[in-house]
Amino acid sequence: METLTFEAESVAYCVCSSFDLDTSDYSFPYIAGWSSSREMKEMKASMDVIRKTAGEMIDQLTEELEIILEEKQKTELHEKYGILVDALEAAGYRYDYRESEPGHIVLAPDGTHEIAGYLQFESWGDIQNWLEDTITEGTDISERVDRAMYPFKYDYTLEEEMFRGNGDRYAIYHVDEDTPGKQHLFMNMAMVKEDGITIDAANYKCVYSGRLHENEKLDDLYAMFNDNPPADYKAHSMSVSDVIITNRGGDMQAYYVDRFGFAELPDFAAQREKILDIVPEIENVDYENDLTCISFYAAECAEFPVMGEVHYDLTLPEALEAYEKIPSERMHGLKCVGFDLKDGSDYEGMQSLMIEGKIQKEFLNSIPGFRENSYVQNAISRVEKYLEERHPNVENPLESNKKVDNEKNISEEKNEKELNIQMKPIPKKKRGEMSL
Repeated sequence: METLTFEAESVAYCVCSSFDLDTSDYSFPYIAGWSSSREMKEMKASMDVIRKTAGEMIDQLTEELEIILEEKQKTELHEKYGILVDALEAAGYRYDYRESEPGHIVLAPDGTHEIAGYLQFESWGDIQNWLEDTITEGTDISERVDRAMYPFKYDYTLEEEMFRGNGDRYAIYHVDEDTPGKQHLFMNMAMVKEDGITIDAANYKCVYSGRLHENEKLDDLYAMFNDNPPADYKAHSMSVSDVIITNRGGDMQAYYVDRFGFAELPDFAAQREKILDIVPEIENVDYENDLTCISFYAAECAEFPVMGEVHYDLTLPEALEAYEKIPSERMHGLKCVGFDLKDGSDYEGMQSLMIEGKIQKEFLNSIPGFRENSYVQNAISRVEKYLEERHPNVENPLESNKKVDNEKNISEEKNEKELNIQMKPIPKKKRGEMSL
């Protein structure tokens, strides 16, 4: 018993010393007292046990402390540079905690960017500039970085973009363990069928979505998300019971990750699309020039176009051009761009789309007939892009302060006018006709 106590005390002393904890005042007298009455053979055996046990404990504690320290550094880094860290990972790089120090920031590439090697920067300001350059390059990565830095610019998630047909894309799904789907978690397809389980998209959650490259196959995705996944992928490695949806050229396919290979899921993509409430796009529609289902107008007075300058039956680019040419200081009211829906639905007719540079998105989307109409939704998206490019909503803080008093005086009046405009029908005119 005394030998075991001596070995334990000696191991504790060695481990504590390794981490700069001084226990000599207590340990030395005890160790000296025990060893003074022991033979060399017995002491040698104990020393071997002490060396082996202390070494294993030191290695284990060192590894655990490094993990704790790294997690602490991650927390501190996200508190200080959270958006930039997320954008870095979206760009395919991880902050290297072991190699980085003030004035020398090292970024390690993920599995899809290994060929580019490590990157080094002197400051986070330099990193931000690099990320901005990455956005302007217009590559596949640009979209992910832009979403990480400016999420407010996007109305749709990457998964939703896949269903909307915005390029070739894929999405990865894991079983949501808070649903009945947990009963087949990590089950191969043979067991699923044997147990009579139905694979339901409602029991899954999307954990990642990205661009699908020209020659990329399911096996390539499986290897990527197992060996060295993208830096912004935060879920477990791809495993049995996961699902992959691919959209290549409009061909939507879903696959169950099986023990060997993949099993096709004919209904999964349609189920997921329904869950997301995706409005199907109408194929082969020329939104730019087709005036048979929707046309546009620009008016000096949104509430009563007959009171001023108005241009009817235009394409959207023509309406926006006419809108720009109408002076804002005219006396007839708030100038606008609107649409005339001609799709045979109960929502046919004329409606304001943008009033004095403010898109009427919230109001339009509150009406099911507009919210579910691809022509109207396409027009909203195009005007949003137009406003972002032509009239970015960026104000000088000093100038913004000067506007406060004036805005307080007119905001209620404008809100009342816009509400009246939205609710009142507008008389139709022929293409190009102008009222004075």
